[in-house]
Amino acid sequence: MIGVEQILKQFMRVGKALIIFILVGTLGYFLLGYLLGKPASLLDCFYMTIITLSTVGYGEIVPIAQTEIGRLFSTLLILGGVGVLFYALTNFSIFLFEGILQGAWERWRMEKEIAKMSNHYIVCGTGRVGEVIVRELVLTHRQVVAIDQDAEKVTAIARELNIPFLIGNATEESVLISAGIERASGLLAALGNDHENLFLVITARSLNPKLRIIARGNHPSVISKMLKAGADEVVLPETIGGLRMASLMVRPAAVSFLDQMLRQQETTLRVEEVSIHQSSSLVGKKLSELNLPQRWNILVLAYQKGDGNLTYNPAADLELVGGMKIIVMGDVSKIDEFRQLAERS
Repeated sequence: MIGVEQILKQFMRVGKALIIFILVGTLGYFLLGYLLGKPASLLDCFYMTIITLSTVGYGEIVPIAQTEIGRLFSTLLILGGVGVLFYALTNFSIFLFEGILQGAWERWRMEKEIAKMSNHYIVCGTGRVGEVIVRELVLTHRQVVAIDQDAEKVTAIARELNIPFLIGNATEESVLISAGIERASGLLAALGNDHENLFLVITARSLNPKLRIIARGNHPSVISKMLKAGADEVVLPETIGGLRMASLMVRPAAVSFLDQMLRQQETTLRVEEVSIHQSSSLVGKKLSELNLPQRWNILVLAYQKGDGNLTYNPAADLELVGGMKIIVMGDVSKIDEFRQLAERS
């Protein structure tokens, strides 16, 4: 799509070319008149140049323009000036047309790509918080659609991470529908304004009652409103930041461990949850039979049954049942392999 900077550069080129021709024309008429004994003021020479380049044809107002040399100079000035204007106009038209085509093609490609997606995540807002969310989801192998009204911002991050994106107001139903909200697994409301996030939650919940919605909040007072509006969880970035600062003070080694886990370059280590499908081949097996540490270098931290309660450090003889969620830590790629086995019916 056409960038503002590109359009400004194109106008700057045209402006520079016109200024050069105006200067050449004005000084040319002035010097020729002075040398041939038919002088004219700089203002008259400037005016003669303008009406010559614009092909208005008011007449030859400076004496030198009525001579053969003057008319030859005027002819060259017209040919050069009109040629430059025509070249600039042609280039700008092509530039504009190509930009329109590129934008239309990109929108069509995005719509086709999003139409094929299901169980994906929609991130609304790609500011400081939204960008972190998008990067984490991509890093952990999740399908993502990013939405933002700031075309430059969302385009830059989406192209860098090679993900589909939409430019528009995420609170509008048509934009969310274009993002495939009916087929999505979750939506993250990361707009900068609490009122916008609240309205986004209401709109998203009305379009997909089963959607998991995580909303950003700036003030604690908005938490209850967002939960009533349909958000599953509300996150206050300032609260998270405060807790992290306190943790760095009282448990620096633990925080350092988590930081190293998040920043690993060779592997992507994360704490993930894996659901055991009702008809999975793992149902009925004991945890020790999976050989998770030996087979995938995965550490089991906890498990959760249907009642929602978490049990930490499960015993090796824990029997797996359908619907159980296992909380594990390990390389995302290895966890994906385990997840495919656990969810395979």
